[in-house]
Amino acid sequence: MLRPITLILGLAWLSPAAALAQNAPAPAAAPTRGPSPFDQSLRRGAEAFARRDFDAAMTAFRDAVQRDPRSPVPWLRMAAVSRARNDAATAMGNYREALRLAIEASADADRARALIGIADTDEAQGLWREAIGAWGAVAEFADAHASVTSAALPRARIEAIRQRESLDREYTPVRERIAERLRVNAAGAANAAGTTTAPAPR
Repeated sequence: MLRPITLILGLAWLSPAAALAQNAPAPAAAPTRGPSPFDQSLRRGAEAFARRDFDAAMTAFRDAVQRDPRSPVPWLRMAAVSRARNDAATAMGNYREALRLAIEASADADRARALIGIADTDEAQGLWREAIGAWGAVAEFADAHASVTSAALPRARIEAIRQRESLDREYTPVRERIAERLRVNAAGAANAAGTTTAPAPR
């Protein structure tokens, strides 16, 4: 006995429409679309960044913003350019705008990148308290989005910052004593030079 699916397929061959479809030429493949203007802008920016042409990279990424104002990606790229320029303030603003857009778009991967960028920028500036808070936000997000990012990195950075803070507190008195000794030695050398210098002839 034929199974139902076999019977249905067999009866389809008896249909004139099925026969016509069988003999009809295969439909033409849909034309492949090239990269969108938005993607082209991102690519131009990435190429400029790779050759360290930061002005051209920033121009291209700003063009991408104009083409898709709701995407957080160009803002993340502009933040990277600003970091390469040692412009932490601008980078922080770029990361925060990327974070806002990522939250609105429910783009969890870009949200993670923005949070990490904020924390890393704070740490790079030596803003330890701010960095601990920012890495804490990354860890909290990672706990709720384990498929997007890991909480291991932010927790490791928090521990490293706390250890550095502890060392800074321990060595602050030592550095102060060294600075004071250097100041006293410099003053003594200057006084000795003044007493041993022969007066200029009249």
